[in-house]
Amino acid sequence: MAHPPPLSPECRLVFAAAHTAPDSALIAELVSTPLNWARVITLAEQERATPTLWRAVERAAPGGGSVPTAAIEHLRRSAMVYDFRMLRLGSRLQLTLAELESRGTPVLLLKGAALATTVHRGFTDRPMTDVDMLVRLADVRAARDALIDSGWPETTDPVLLTLLQDEHHLPHFVDTEPTGLRIELHTMLLPPDQPFALDESLVWQSARPAPPPFASALVADREFLLLHACLHFAWSHMMHFGAWRTFRDVSALVRDPAFDWDLFVERARDCKGLTSCYWTLRVAARMTGVVIPERVMRVLAPPTLEPVRRVLERHFITLIAPGEAPPCPSIKVARALWLAALRPRWSGHARAGRFDPDHRWEHARGTASTETFVQRVVRHAGGIRHWWDFAIRTLAPFS
Repeated sequence: MAHPPPLSPECRLVFAAAHTAPDSALIAELVSTPLNWARVITLAEQERATPTLWRAVERAAPGGGSVPTAAIEHLRRSAMVYDFRMLRLGSRLQLTLAELESRGTPVLLLKGAALATTVHRGFTDRPMTDVDMLVRLADVRAARDALIDSGWPETTDPVLLTLLQDEHHLPHFVDTEPTGLRIELHTMLLPPDQPFALDESLVWQSARPAPPPFASALVADREFLLLHACLHFAWSHMMHFGAWRTFRDVSALVRDPAFDWDLFVERARDCKGLTSCYWTLRVAARMTGVVIPERVMRVLAPPTLEPVRRVLERHFITLIAPGEAPPCPSIKVARALWLAALRPRWSGHARAGRFDPDHRWEHARGTASTETFVQRVVRHAGGIRHWWDFAIRTLAPFS
């Protein structure tokens, strides 16, 4: 069997920088080759990877090497803006956590914020636009008041206010300055329609104070942080949003010598998240070079033929990095491929979730399609070349 088509050098460069110990020789080699720098910048901006990419390029090729001057200036300026926002976010978070602590409200940091305060070297090492924090249901009102009093007013977006009712987090709390930063106050780890058997009480019990200056908040152990990252990316984001940041978190977590793979696998099995973990780790390894023990991947892997896995891998890479191959022309086919990867029945899920048959969000935003069935058939028939290109590039691993 042939291997999947190689990644483009632009994609390789951006995602090589996601590794917390990037291969400087590889990055130097990629930087010295002719690259489409407009695409490099587009991929980096899409993934909020600009500051990390720029620092990796500077280390591998001091002064920028053969990088075009315009690209150097864009990367440098963008990195400065991102770093400023992250420094502000870290500073604001310290004050907010102090306010929550003064009111006796326990808070568990999630996702990017938890990782920025533990396994990364700070907020500038792990770009994000929001802080996710979990509180117990009984503490929601007190936490909400503390956020508002700390200068995080609630969003006034009517769509969010309507659609986030009874969801796993409240409508966003936004920065008073026009930075785009925000806080998501969670009452559950995952949305109500999630199919996993996560015991949140165990997460709270095993949580420990974050390192100073964020010690007034709690963080879960590394094995749970990786499990949550995998479930969030593979299920909540359906393998196509937030990939670069997820893969950077994977790299930081698994490089810790104390990381307990046996405990991680046990938790993944217990919560019925084996396939979500498998696909997140597989694609992370493929795109960034992070090393995952083979014995772990064998346990996590679903009973899917390897040629089929390579097809699915190629499809997910296309979702993550537009332009690597022709995208799937159909939302329904894309969902079918996602289901083929996660294998809900084999995983023990009562349902797959992550499907909005009424298109609530699209209708609320005024972006729902008004196409009839016949119009949809005609449109797809007119795009036969697109379907052909998609099939050839996605099925290439079979050749």
